[in-house]
Amino acid sequence: MYRKLMLLSLLLLLTACDNMQTLTEAEQIERTIRQEVSRDLTGLNALTTAAAATDYDGFAWRRGEKIQIRQRQNGELGLLEQAEAPEIIAAAVEHRIPSFSLVRYQQGWLIVFRTYISNHCQVVYAYAYRGQLPDTPQCTEQAFASSANGRCQSPINTEWQVFKEWFFAESMVAAGNPVCTAKAEQGWQAPQ
Repeated sequence: MYRKLMLLSLLLLLTACDNMQTLTEAEQIERTIRQEVSRDLTGLNALTTAAAATDYDGFAWRRGEKIQIRQRQNGELGLLEQAEAPEIIAAAVEHRIPSFSLVRYQQGWLIVFRTYISNHCQVVYAYAYRGQLPDTPQCTEQAFASSANGRCQSPINTEWQVFKEWFFAESMVAAGNPVCTAKAEQGWQAPQ
């Protein structure tokens, strides 16, 4: 009887394992962003609040290195050689944030997380965004499948979103990627 029970338990376990699916790279990245925002909400809020109190539009810092500060000039983020932002570094150190890349976007702040290639031959930039994006649609697989280039969001909480922006990876057509070649034949191209 014990042996039959053990075999039945093992069979159920193996069946359950067969039915489990691993996360795609996109799902893993989104889960990581959600976890990081939830884990360090206080620190990320302090960091973006300190950034909002400046006139600058972008910051990149890694512990032990000089902060890079950028400001928009003619629509482009230009690196400022002499600028300083000790209050932002202080917020990062106080909240044990060892590095960050932060950019002002619309009425809020993007925190850069990862870039990946979608199943539809798009380079996808994935961010945590503090703020509201009222004109940005929700992220769905259909959004990626139907448009070579675009933006979408998925709420994390009332203040933070997962924000994704993507562009058709034309360089992969020349490399012979069959998915990219098929998309190019359908008329997909990167924005000019």
